[in-house]
Amino acid sequence: MDKMIYSIGLGPGDPELITVKAAKILEQADIVMVPQSDATGRSVARDIVLHYIDREKIDMYYFPMNNDREELQRRYTELAERIKILIDEKRKVVYVTMGDPTIFSTSNYLTERLNHLGVLVSHIPGISSINAVSSLLGLPLCVKGENFGVYEMPGDVETAVTYIKRHPTTVFLKVNKKLPPLMEAVNSAKPVQAFLVGKIGLENEVIYNMLNCAPPPEAAYLSVAVIKQS
Repeated sequence: MDKMIYSIGLGPGDPELITVKAAKILEQADIVMVPQSDATGRSVARDIVLHYIDREKIDMYYFPMNNDREELQRRYTELAERIKILIDEKRKVVYVTMGDPTIFSTSNYLTERLNHLGVLVSHIPGISSINAVSSLLGLPLCVKGENFGVYEMPGDVETAVTYIKRHPTTVFLKVNKKLPPLMEAVNSAKPVQAFLVGKIGLENEVIYNMLNCAPPPEAAYLSVAVIKQS
């Protein structure tokens, strides 16, 4: 068990929405690896972690926001190798990720690389943006006898409409630059409710009713869409 790290979910953004277990593990860690997707160094994950540990424990690692699979694969491998070296030095290493470490997370890809290097990963669940947004809106994701679907926002309207009509409730993650096809899909599917929530739990949190207005492009960053057919 010496060659093991924790992968901790930090929740949707509110520093208070992490588990007690996660907070204890962060405090006990020697090094906390924090991913950033902004080349300027801005990181919501780091802002959350700093509520629980000293800055000196943090080791930032940059993941560019692009679809260059080759570059991303190289960076996952580099980070896994860096973590392996730290573990061999008997350091207690923690990797953190926004939301939950098993839902559309960089942790999934990093875990694969670490396992290949003989490093075990223990996942500490986080409050996902899916749960956070449904609680914020006061909307049930499903009730008895129902189901709900969670998808990465597709780039084409037809696929999005198909997903919306497939379930009583549909959640789209990773909307970001795909806001235009989302709005077209909502207009086409004509659901009974459709919300876009951005920056959940942060100071600049926003809620848009997509049936009444078109959110501005910047609203789609760190956002979740919840659409109900019934």
